[in-house]
Amino acid sequence: MRSILFVALLAACGGKSPPPASTEPPPPTTGEGECVKGGCSGTTCTEPGKDMMTTCEFKPEYACYGSATCERQGDGTCGWTQSAELTACLANPPPAQ
Repeated sequence: MRSILFVALLAACGGKSPPPASTEPPPPTTGEGECVKGGCSGTTCTEPGKDMMTTCEFKPEYACYGSATCERQGDGTCGWTQSAELTACLANPPPAQ
């Protein structure tokens, strides 16, 4: 009788181990929040909270990003909007000061 009760209890409790936890990170989300300018020279345009480390150097073309627009692009990711002004500035950057 005890062995039948034990088997019934074991069956009722599931006797199985839980499935392993996923080790894969969740997929990245896009389209949430404002994009942010960052980096030592202000040349990165990233998702909020996804800061990027850059070297602290300055090239003349980096000045072009000071007035450029960092925003969500058509695919939902953050990036620099390639305006005529930005394209022209990058092609002929101002002299270094």
